[in-house]
Amino acid sequence: MITIHGRGKRPIEAVLKDTVHSLYEEAVNNCLNPELFSGYSRQQSREADDIRARQNALYNKTVLPLKRLSDAYRGDWDIQSLPTTNPTETISQQKISNKPITASESPLQADFTVAMFCALPLEVDAVTVLFDGFYQDSTLYQNAPGDSNTYTLGRMGRHHAVLVHLPGMGKSVASQAASSIRLSYPNIRLALVVGICGGVQYKKGHAEILLGDIVVSDGIVQHDFGRRVPGAFLRKTSVTDVLGRHNVAIRGFLSKIKTTMAMNQIGSKIEKYLEAINRTLGNDTVRYPEVEQDEVFQPTYQHKHHDPVACSSCAHSTNSTVCDEVFDLSCSQLNCDKDKLVQRKRLQTALTLGHTPSATIHVGLIASGDTVMESGQDRGLIAIQDNVIAFEMEGAGVWDSLPCLVVKGVCDYADSHKNKIWQPCAAATGAACMKALLDEWTL
Repeated sequence: MITIHGRGKRPIEAVLKDTVHSLYEEAVNNCLNPELFSGYSRQQSREADDIRARQNALYNKTVLPLKRLSDAYRGDWDIQSLPTTNPTETISQQKISNKPITASESPLQADFTVAMFCALPLEVDAVTVLFDGFYQDSTLYQNAPGDSNTYTLGRMGRHHAVLVHLPGMGKSVASQAASSIRLSYPNIRLALVVGICGGVQYKKGHAEILLGDIVVSDGIVQHDFGRRVPGAFLRKTSVTDVLGRHNVAIRGFLSKIKTTMAMNQIGSKIEKYLEAINRTLGNDTVRYPEVEQDEVFQPTYQHKHHDPVACSSCAHSTNSTVCDEVFDLSCSQLNCDKDKLVQRKRLQTALTLGHTPSATIHVGLIASGDTVMESGQDRGLIAIQDNVIAFEMEGAGVWDSLPCLVVKGVCDYADSHKNKIWQPCAAATGAACMKALLDEWTL
């Protein structure tokens, strides 16, 4: 017989029965306690809030203790063996199964505290690989009235996580989804907008950004929110027009991850999670392209036909007007001048040493808007004026509704030369960084 050493050496069965009895008794007493809802006075004008508060009280005082008993002792009094897998073992150290999780192991909707938002299928693919398991009980997880979002539910490390499949790109789509999620999952503490973005290759006082690097938001700038006047666009910058800063929890978290020790730990995990994504999706899908394919041209050098024989309107254009055909043609097809490329030390070092640059995390302000940025000149102007390091399209929509971090891989330089070659790689690095950051998030 197993005993607990100490005074009395009571058999473990007796200890367990006493513990279970006390927890069960507490739950029942709370259920019958007429003072359970003290402090929740009913007000007609706040009926929905009153009902939600009472539901939370019932859940925390009655349902949750009973659920914990059920999870721990659902095999009557048989003491279940502990799992052999180390709970701190990373996904890259295990074989990814993404197995469904049974109903008895599934949390309630109030238990989900992390949400991820993705707009593109390739972003979803990279994030989905990193789930440790999925909750697939359609009867247990149903959208609340008024919530039209589509979700994938699962466990991401220690967190119960919701992946929101956005129906399109842009702030308005993301804003609607972020507003709706609280109807079904009211306790989201961290929203992560995950995917791909355009980067600012260099900004004074900041490290060089290469394709495949990751940007993490220190704040959001709505670069397309303002007034268009003759010859200029005036962004609104008053206190009432700009998005607020992160809450205290996220600001403290960012302070932590900026430290050298945390960055080293996160960087190591990113590489492991990238290996996991590569194994599942295939190296050809998310592989790091050739270093020579990381090209950024001078801001004023435009992606267009330079040969009058191919297109006279492009070649002779003195402004930014180009023909529609150029958007489907690569730089090599248009014979873009390699002498117009911007030389970068970090890339040159990688080429000299013959290795692939490691994905680097950059924390800073991110520009967000419904406009796809494809202008080197406009990119540079906004980067200087607003001190941003990247451009994306969904962060501002989520920011107002939920505590939010934008975590995205850099797939282009937000100029007219952008292409889709780096998108799978950038989606993978963004997802890997998201999972590594969640490992550090404890709230």
